[in-house]
Amino acid sequence: MKVEDKPFYQVLSQAGIPALLTWLLIPLSSLNPRIDSTIAPYFDLTQPFAQFAYWLSFSGGTTGIPFVILLMLILLISRTGISSQQRWKETCIIVIFTTLFAGGGALFNEHVLKPQLKLPRPNIMWLAENGALGITAEELYAIGNKKLRRVPLINALNDDPLAISPQIKAHWVAETGYSLPSGHALSAMFVATFLLMLSSTLLTSKRRWIFYLLLPWALAVCYSRPILRIHTPLDIIIGGFQGLVLGFLAWFIAQLLIRRMLKS
Repeated sequence: MKVEDKPFYQVLSQAGIPALLTWLLIPLSSLNPRIDSTIAPYFDLTQPFAQFAYWLSFSGGTTGIPFVILLMLILLISRTGISSQQRWKETCIIVIFTTLFAGGGALFNEHVLKPQLKLPRPNIMWLAENGALGITAEELYAIGNKKLRRVPLINALNDDPLAISPQIKAHWVAETGYSLPSGHALSAMFVATFLLMLSSTLLTSKRRWIFYLLLPWALAVCYSRPILRIHTPLDIIIGGFQGLVLGFLAWFIAQLLIRRMLKS
């Protein structure tokens, strides 16, 4: 089916509504005290489930996201019935849009929104309140440099026999920025929304089902962040909503470009 033959409402019903429903499941993280990173009891971060959450989180980060996008991109452009020129044009559109919207959104959060809101990460609050950090969370963030903040965090995690796996400890040390909103939630929900809606626009149902797997993956990435105590439920709710909105916007512009490309 050509992109111009697919009604707008059909794409919204096939992809937009499922993406919205997926985001509406994110607030449920605040109802489960085992997932909610702001209250005890917490997940045991030495157990296999926590390690699984770590790898889920990894798949939604700066290293994992490009592989997810690449896999879905190959599925999109390898469909039959299109020219090599169209494949290259669609590839450029998808790469540019994922870079601008996902990457740009993450940069905006990191350098503009988070420094304005200045909400500390829940794991840092927990370490400070239990005395393991040796300083208050406010004093840690007052250091002002993410790399320099890692020094007292490394000392706290090395000196205190905390029940945390080495990989998750390293992740805690790496994540010394502010908390709200979650960049992983933004990226995962953006990729799931944008690529699912593009697949509904460009693909037949035989291959499109694979793209629906992006929705539970994005939800799992969002849930992994409070499980690891890196983010609060509010962080992933807001970050996920950002990704949802940016995904809709990116798809709307991208499909207009693809329509124009097919007519030329």
